[in-house]
Amino acid sequence: MSELNGNIVTCRTILRKYTDQDREAFALLFTDKEVNFYMGGEHCETPEDAYNLFDKCFEIYAGKFPERYFEIWAVEFKNKIIGHAELKQTNNTTCNELEVVYLLDKNYQGKGFMTEILKELNEYAKRSGKQMIATVNPENEKSVRVLVKTGIEKEGWVTEGKEKFYKIWIK
Repeated sequence: MSELNGNIVTCRTILRKYTDQDREAFALLFTDKEVNFYMGGEHCETPEDAYNLFDKCFEIYAGKFPERYFEIWAVEFKNKIIGHAELKQTNNTTCNELEVVYLLDKNYQGKGFMTEILKELNEYAKRSGKQMIATVNPENEKSVRVLVKTGIEKEGWVTEGKEKFYKIWIK
């Protein structure tokens, strides 16, 4: 990949680096309990938690964590932040895989945005010789539907500590 965190343009959205002006929109998205219900890792309970996570995005942009591949984008539609996307190495990936992580404002769910975004991110990963994967709680029916529309190559169970997730390899 030539430039990490370069812009990615879909039919309706732009995936771009966060800017300081996105701080409040990021906090609203990451503290929305409905949007984050199935999200792995620690959840942002307060705006302060979200601000700390937002600041970490800029540390990643600055290359503070060079030991692993990690890209983060704000998802913009009509000059408004409607989501978040990541491609990164995780405990669930092999050396030729990148895990996709995504959030979408509930007002934009069910309108094809995430399918459009994931298809473009998958092409982006392929251009770098990487296989895009996702891990998902099978109870997260919305996310499972999006991944099916994006195209599943294979799937299987992954255990991380006491939690069990479904790993999906995208075509």
